[in-house]
Amino acid sequence: MPRCKNPNCREKFIARTFLQKHCLEKDECIKLELELKIAQKDKQQRKDWAKEKREKGPDLYPKKYKGKLDDALQKLARMIDLKLGYVVCIDCDKPFGKQQDGGHFNSKGDNGTLRWNLHNIHSQKSDCNRNGLGGGRRLEYFRGLVKRYGVEYAEMVDTGLQVKYKYLGLTNKEVGEKLILVNKLIRDFDTFQLRDGIQAREMFNNLIGIYK
Repeated sequence: MPRCKNPNCREKFIARTFLQKHCLEKDECIKLELELKIAQKDKQQRKDWAKEKREKGPDLYPKKYKGKLDDALQKLARMIDLKLGYVVCIDCDKPFGKQQDGGHFNSKGDNGTLRWNLHNIHSQKSDCNRNGLGGGRRLEYFRGLVKRYGVEYAEMVDTGLQVKYKYLGLTNKEVGEKLILVNKLIRDFDTFQLRDGIQAREMFNNLIGIYK
């Protein structure tokens, strides 16, 4: 028979349940047993809540996860450009200075469908990107794409993406899953072989799987 876990009792008792730790013959023992059950219940609730947050967190915090996915993909775009030696702004062709952004050609406000497409995100000076025009100076950005990658690519970014991707139907949970995936790609970034900015963006877009 087990002994009561109350150090002031320590009497042997017949347990009513497998998890019973106290004899329930004294008020003090009964109180300790109730406190133990409450603690066990709280522990199980915390485990259940943690599991729910892992499985359904994006549904609970959709705006937070969308913003974090924005940040992660902009970081990935900057990493691509840096690794390939593009150390000047796509817009003004000058060094980035204190702040380097992942700037959108088609801005999130104008076309939210393309907010996570890496072809639509290139390294940009902060003052070019944040000049009140959403996606920066569109004409200068277009000329920068032409200079770096050619007219065909610039026109694809300008109009082709908008024609091809008219709707982005990700659920909040899928946004969270893509965030986990992009963060992993960032951690493993140095293991990938990059030939140029177009190939790199196409490869990562395919791996992420938002734009199929």
